[in-house]
Amino acid sequence: MGAIQGKVTDASGASIFGAVVTIQGTEGDSHLTVTDGDGGFQIAGLTPGKYNVKISASGLSDWTASSVPAANTPESKPLLAVMQVVPNVTSVTVGLSPEEKAQEQVKQELQQQVLGVIPNYFVAYENNAAPLSLSQKFHLSFKTLIAPATFAAVGLTAGIQQIRNSYWQFGQGTKGYAQRFGADYGTSATNLLITSVLADAVLHQDPRYFYSGQGTKKQRAWYAIKSAFLSKGDNGKWQPAYAGLAGTIAASELSNLYDPGSRTQYTLLGRGLMFHFAGLIGLNLGEEFLLKRVTSHVPEEAAAQPTVLREGIPVMLVAVDGFSGQGLTAGQTVTFVLAQDLMQSGKVLARTGDVASGLVAQVNSGNTTGGAGSVALKDVMLRAGNVTVPLRSSQTRGESTPMHYKELPGSGKIEVTLFVAANVAFPQQE
Repeated sequence: MGAIQGKVTDASGASIFGAVVTIQGTEGDSHLTVTDGDGGFQIAGLTPGKYNVKISASGLSDWTASSVPAANTPESKPLLAVMQVVPNVTSVTVGLSPEEKAQEQVKQELQQQVLGVIPNYFVAYENNAAPLSLSQKFHLSFKTLIAPATFAAVGLTAGIQQIRNSYWQFGQGTKGYAQRFGADYGTSATNLLITSVLADAVLHQDPRYFYSGQGTKKQRAWYAIKSAFLSKGDNGKWQPAYAGLAGTIAASELSNLYDPGSRTQYTLLGRGLMFHFAGLIGLNLGEEFLLKRVTSHVPEEAAAQPTVLREGIPVMLVAVDGFSGQGLTAGQTVTFVLAQDLMQSGKVLARTGDVASGLVAQVNSGNTTGGAGSVALKDVMLRAGNVTVPLRSSQTRGESTPMHYKELPGSGKIEVTLFVAANVAFPQQE
């Protein structure tokens, strides 16, 4: 029978204690051990042949070697594994300029339609939306004005006015309906263009509603109501809605030129402002609580959710200090290293070689080499980067079943299996 032995150091030549050594045979057989205080390791009892060796340690890059022969002579030259510190990788993200980002947002927003029919262009669902240029504000407004749903809404309004004989001076019949349609469409166009293009451009305000979706229902409702009286400036700060106010006043003044009747200027202004702000409050509440659900092409949530390591997942560990088949005592501190990567949803949350430690509570040794004994541990914590994972002996919460351990063949090291004691959230890595 053969053996593979060696020594593990860092770049300075210092021995690495507790590095996990995995030896994989061509037939799929795997052997495991950890390095001792001098960085040495040995796995004996191997079938003669070639093996792949992988060595892992916390904070260091993995070291690998392939086609390593299992030597059967004591004088065979041992492996020397020199492990390097994991490099700090600085990622540089080349993103879009604010103008390019705004253009991409406009393309996205022009696809937003309620029930696939009604334009919902003036809503920004993305966080930190880029400010719009004058041409982009005009583009959103123009696309809204020529949308079939806009003509349908104006036509319906003109029809209701004709049935009620509003603006009786227009008369009835086709001519009367056409005049009502033209007046209503003109009021909508002047209000939209003056508010969302001219006034917003001059005052540097954004005509869109910025969807929140955050907080309680009460907080979201209050945000929607406030947004009727506030606009986000192109500088990203909230401001009084000067542009909306100016546009409403201007549209009311212009409508006085073509809407017949004896209403005074103040009546027109009062009605215009009332309908403007009441309509905005109702629309904003709808956007915040309802319309997103029935709007097509809403962008996906940008916020990354943390990955949760679920309670009860088994964790394989190898003892490196204070743990052996004999001589354990209650209250003794024991140290382990993770025997294999700990993964959840395809992501590595803890790397082979990460360190765990805890206290011995009770011991029941196995009777034979390679046989399983049991030991009760408490306060065991696995350090996975900046996250601490609590571990327990039993997979079932509340049970005090002792943890089983066994001696690894060929190395004499002790392997244990613990379980994640509670759900642990791992922040999303960028």
